[in-house]
Amino acid sequence: MSMDNWEKYQGMKIDDLMTTIQDLNRKLFKMKEGTMVYSQLNAMIKNAEQALQDKMALERIKGQPGSEVMNIGEIDSVVETPTYSDKELLDVTVESYLKTLKGKIK
Repeated sequence: MSMDNWEKYQGMKIDDLMTTIQDLNRKLFKMKEGTMVYSQLNAMIKNAEQALQDKMALERIKGQPGSEVMNIGEIDSVVETPTYSDKELLDVTVESYLKTLKGKIK
């Protein structure tokens, strides 16, 4: 029975669902606490309230703007690539290698 009610509540509009919750609460207040019918009505109210919360959350999500990329400006950049001759590269490499060797010997 509970699943049937859940499906029914999911198919209702928000206004109808709120009216149903009010009707169930009126019936609940007429019942004696602790009876089986009281427990069933209480469970039905909880299911209806959960369905209402789900529907309201969906409505809130629909009202929010989607995830958009915010344009905060543009950045100008210049990439400078140095030009080295083969001799300069070889000299730097050899110098670095020799410094490394001298450091290991000490």
